[in-house]
Amino acid sequence: MDLSQAAPARRTQWSQVGVIALTILAGALVGLVAIRVGFPVAAAVAVAPALAVVLLRSVWSGFIAVIAVACILPFGVLPLGGPITPTLLELALIYCLLAGSAVALLDRRQRLHVGWSEALVLVLIGIATVAFLLGIGRGYTSQTAHDFGRFLLAIGMFWLTREIIRSPRDGRLLLHILLAGSTFAGLIGLALFAGGPGLTMRVLGRLVAYGYPSDEIVRFIESNPALSMRAIGTGVDPNAFGGLMMVGLLLAASQLLSAKRSVSVWVSGPAAGVTALALLLSYSRGAWVGAALGIGFVLVLRRRWLIAPLGVVGLFGIAFGLGSGFITRLWEGFTLQDPATKLRLQEYQNAWNIIREHPWIGVGFGDAPSNHLQTGVSSVYLLIAERIGLVGLAVFLAIAAVIAWRAVRVVLARKGRDGDVTLSFATVFLALLAVAVVDHYLFNPEFSHMVALFWIVAGALVALCISDSAERDVGKYPLPEDV
Repeated sequence: MDLSQAAPARRTQWSQVGVIALTILAGALVGLVAIRVGFPVAAAVAVAPALAVVLLRSVWSGFIAVIAVACILPFGVLPLGGPITPTLLELALIYCLLAGSAVALLDRRQRLHVGWSEALVLVLIGIATVAFLLGIGRGYTSQTAHDFGRFLLAIGMFWLTREIIRSPRDGRLLLHILLAGSTFAGLIGLALFAGGPGLTMRVLGRLVAYGYPSDEIVRFIESNPALSMRAIGTGVDPNAFGGLMMVGLLLAASQLLSAKRSVSVWVSGPAAGVTALALLLSYSRGAWVGAALGIGFVLVLRRRWLIAPLGVVGLFGIAFGLGSGFITRLWEGFTLQDPATKLRLQEYQNAWNIIREHPWIGVGFGDAPSNHLQTGVSSVYLLIAERIGLVGLAVFLAIAAVIAWRAVRVVLARKGRDGDVTLSFATVFLALLAVAVVDHYLFNPEFSHMVALFWIVAGALVALCISDSAERDVGKYPLPEDV
């Protein structure tokens, strides 16, 4: 017998025995966890090691995780018990920002870029922090501090996106990720809408144990069950869900209308259809108007000859009564006829009263200092002025103006494939600024997933507007397939 061959064979057998033993041990551990705390937590324990390996391979893996959670399970938490439980979103944000910071510190090729937009975002965070501290004592709870911390993490995605996007190739990858996340969220929203209130109640009711609200699970127009049900997917709020669908629709539509596409028609076409239908069924009029403005922006810059035919088709549709329910809903908003619009007007007046009494640094992120006033308003711009004052609003407007001005100049100058990637992000950014006039979720700590998506789009747009592509390729963060 050849002992030299027997030894490797024995080692192979022992390695197989070890793998089997570890598998049995892992299965027993998962089974024990399942008995003690339930199957969902046990499943999370089972997939955690594989997930950790994937996340450690590249900063982009964590970046993808942030977008996936923001689109699909934005309010999910780890059910650990106690007064505050960490949300999946903040865990993904913390990992993503820490991993990006570690790469920047350890890789000497990395150079942090600080320009006007980056400096202004830092000033905005500083003002928000000061306003938060000055507002302590105005109805703050531990949840208020928790939400504010997640809110700052969401804004911090601006810097990570700014640094991680070093080339048009990176921009195309981010475009695909955002399009995939929003389309999948749209499919979930359409499936729940098609199943009606019963299915929505059953599915979202199961998520209550994992951080989702237990009241108003099914949403109707004007909170009236006699009116149409609104599509919300797993986004809880129909307006925030509509904003996410608007992002997906504009990314897909801008690619469909581009001369040199980064996304195939076979991908962008179905994505546009799914997100457009989900957007309509959300009955979010602000997102409808934002989507229309965004598509109009792309048509003016890239497909002017389509404006007249599309206008004629739209007029024929209106004449034959197509989509009359949606048109009526929109018209009621423009003419200030429905209760929701009248409530918004009351909120605007209330916000104006708060701003007059506390103009410079706002009232913070708690309650209003006066009993006759209430914080909260359906407008990002008024909300910023209310929370962090006119100084904070001026800084936010300066950030928006700097980014938008640079983006429009670049889009007008670039007409190729890379320019149309920039066009897609510019379209979404400008549409979000328009939606911000009548909605609040882009600066609301309770909707940190939408705050994060806004600053991701802003950071990507700043990065893509850099003209020296060679500079952007130096020391770039590795893509998942590069690791």
